[in-house]
Amino acid sequence: MPSERVNLLVEKYFSKNYTETELYELMEWVNANSEDELEKILHNSWKSYEPEIEMPEEVSERILSSIFTDSEEDTFFLTEPPKPNPKFWRVSYGMAASVALLVSIGLFAWFQYRTVDKRTEERIVQVKEFEQHDILPGSDKAILTFDDGSQVVLDNSKNGSLGKQGQTDIRKPQTGKLIYESAQVTNARPMFNTITTPKGGQYNVVLSDGTKVWLNAASSLRFPTVFIGTERKVEMSGEVYFEVAKNAKMPFKVISQGQEVEVLGTHFNVMAYQNEKAIKTTLLEGSVKVSRNERSAILQPGQQAKVGINNNVFRTLSDVNLEEELAWKNGFFQFNDASLEQVMRQIERWYDVEVEYIGKIPDEHFTGKLQRNTNLSNVLKILSMSEVEFKIEGKKIIITP
Repeated sequence: MPSERVNLLVEKYFSKNYTETELYELMEWVNANSEDELEKILHNSWKSYEPEIEMPEEVSERILSSIFTDSEEDTFFLTEPPKPNPKFWRVSYGMAASVALLVSIGLFAWFQYRTVDKRTEERIVQVKEFEQHDILPGSDKAILTFDDGSQVVLDNSKNGSLGKQGQTDIRKPQTGKLIYESAQVTNARPMFNTITTPKGGQYNVVLSDGTKVWLNAASSLRFPTVFIGTERKVEMSGEVYFEVAKNAKMPFKVISQGQEVEVLGTHFNVMAYQNEKAIKTTLLEGSVKVSRNERSAILQPGQQAKVGINNNVFRTLSDVNLEEELAWKNGFFQFNDASLEQVMRQIERWYDVEVEYIGKIPDEHFTGKLQRNTNLSNVLKILSMSEVEFKIEGKKIIITP
C-alpha cells in the first residue's frame, strides 16, 4: 500500500473520522507488514504532526496508564496525578494516539526508544524487571476440613464424589465448586466442615440448604453439613459473598469477629479481614440485620454497615458502589480513590506476596478497574506510573517513595 494512503488512514484513525472499511484496510496493512516497516512509516506519520493542543495532565495520565492494560474493560489511573516532567508529558492528542496504536500492535519498544525522560527510562527498567520476576494471579484452590479433622486439598482432588458426612453427600462437580446435598434429617447429629482458601485462592460452595457461597482469597467458612433446629448458622473470616436460600422458618446467621448478620433469604457480601480497619457488610437485595456490641442496623439494598474492628464505630452508608464492592467476585480489582495501602492489601491476598514499605508510605490514591486474571507484572506496570517505586524480590514487593 502506498505510504500516502497509509498516512491518510492513520490520520483518519487518530481523528476517529474513519469508515468501517477504512479501519479494516488499516488493520490489514498492520497485520501484513513487519515491525521494521511499521516503525518506519508510523514514525514518519508521527513526525508530520504539528501539536496543536497540549493534553491535560490528567488525560495523559489515564491514556498512558491504559496503554499497559491488556483488556478494553481495564481502566486505571491516579486519582491525584503526580507532577510529571513537562518534557515528557507535553504531548499532543495525535502523539498519544500514535503511542496507543503502536502499543496495540506490539511495538512497545518503539515507544520506549523515543522517550528520553530519565523517569521514563527508569520505568522501562522496572517493567522489564517485573516481567522477569512475574507472579501468576490467584486461582480456584482451597482446603476442606471434615468433622473428624481430616482434610482434602480441593485443587488437587479429582472431580466427582468426595464422600459423605453423616447423611450428606459431598461432590466436586468441577474445579472451583463444591456441593453439599442432604435430606433434611431432624434428629441427625450436627457435623461441621470448614473450607479455607489460602492467599491466591478462591472457591464456590453450595450448602445443603441451597445457599450459594463465594470465598475470596485468605478466607474461611465453618458450616454444618446439614442445617437442623431453628436457625442456620455459619462462621466466617476474610471475605465471603452469600446468596442465601429463602427459609422464613429458619433464619440464616453469619458470625464474623463478634458481628452477626441475620437474614431470611437475600444476597450480601461480608468483608472481615483481620488486617482491615472495619467489617463491611454490603446488601444487594432483600434486607439484613447487622449486630455487634449491642448495636444493630437493618440494611436496605445498596446500603452498607461499616463496623470498626478496634473501636465501637458503627455506621450505615447509603448509595454504596455495589460494582466496586463485588468486583472481586466478578473477576476484577476496582478502586475509587483507594490509598496505596488499600490497593496493596488486595494484591498481597490475591498474588500471595508480602509487601514491605521502605521509609514513609507514599500518599498516593488510585481509581480504576483491572481484571484479576492478569499477572502481577501488569498490575505493577500501571501502579508504577505514579511516583512510587516497586521492586520484586522473590515473593516480596518492596515499595519506596
